[in-house]
Amino acid sequence: MRRILLFDSVIDGHHADYLTHLINYWLHRRPDGELLVVTQASFASTFHQLVADGPASDRVRFIPIPPSVIDHTHQTSPLNRSFREWKLALSYAAEHRPTHMLLMYVDIFQLSMWLGRKAPCAVSGIYFRPDFHYAVRGGLKARLNVLRKKLTLRGVLFRGVLSNLFCLDHSAVPALRQMSPGVNVLPLPDPVKSYDISPAELDALRTELQLDPNRKTLLLFGHLDDRKGIEPLLEALRLVKPAVRQALSVVLVGSIRPDFQQLIEQKIAEVPGDARIIPVFKEVRGRRIQTYFDISDYALALYQRHVGMASVIIRAAVSKKPLLSSDYGYMGHLVQTEQLGLVADSTSPSAIASMLEQVVAGSVSYSTANLQKLADQNSDVAFAETILSRM
Repeated sequence: MRRILLFDSVIDGHHADYLTHLINYWLHRRPDGELLVVTQASFASTFHQLVADGPASDRVRFIPIPPSVIDHTHQTSPLNRSFREWKLALSYAAEHRPTHMLLMYVDIFQLSMWLGRKAPCAVSGIYFRPDFHYAVRGGLKARLNVLRKKLTLRGVLFRGVLSNLFCLDHSAVPALRQMSPGVNVLPLPDPVKSYDISPAELDALRTELQLDPNRKTLLLFGHLDDRKGIEPLLEALRLVKPAVRQALSVVLVGSIRPDFQQLIEQKIAEVPGDARIIPVFKEVRGRRIQTYFDISDYALALYQRHVGMASVIIRAAVSKKPLLSSDYGYMGHLVQTEQLGLVADSTSPSAIASMLEQVVAGSVSYSTANLQKLADQNSDVAFAETILSRM
């Protein structure tokens, strides 16, 4: 009997969403076999809500990893963590004897998969952030780091421990296929579930945020940290003319560490008072996420030298909102070539200020058709089907 084991010791950010998409697909499409979900115990409430009275719930099983084991696995150096993660995954594979194991975050496993023991079953993995194919910026240390990553990746691919490698950065797929023809390398949709949001829900959120209908609303969404470009954005608001600030509302939505929140609040206080900056420092999930995107005029993707894809791109596409994006890497390439909005050097406040001026001037061109196409290509069903049809 086919038995697929999903393994992920991380449950924040996209990880819980990706597991949810795979579980939902299994429950409602009812493929033959059993699905085992091995992840942190904190996922239990989400899991039980998904399977409650659902079809095929008897063929989906949740196996929690004890918190003490998670702490032991995570609280170490990146080198040691790779081997601890792999040892942990192999222990669950030995105990539950799956026919196929999917590593939901294969990036962390590369060194241990190359140098460690082989698994007792077929193994596939989701590759989040391949950056070996990007142009190298920096000195000798940066070049040696890229060389190390290529060597490790080549070792994994040639050892034959992977059946499928599902890659979220589609630009890396050709290079990966050249490195190892024996591994099935597939571009993976970055999944977003879409909802039918009612006008009443939209109006309620606009009222809650006290949005000014005469201002364009810019949304920066996600886990708020120094990778998201918040600081250069706030500096850009200081640089633009008052008329530009007075034409914009900036909404910052997502969970945030207390120390970083304090820093951002200080930076907000330094922006002239005619700016409208609305912080919503809390985690938002489910349909409420789409509501934020639906009420916005533009989505901000000002990541700092971000590698790979970002779900904010797909969420913007689902809501048919143009993007103000970093010009770096696959994300910048996608936004530019598919005409999804504007790109600029997101590390430069002056470059961001120029984009804000174009927004106010109404000179941002984008393709609604291409936004819809991107949303269709990255549905939750497409994501799950791409993976589970090959296991």
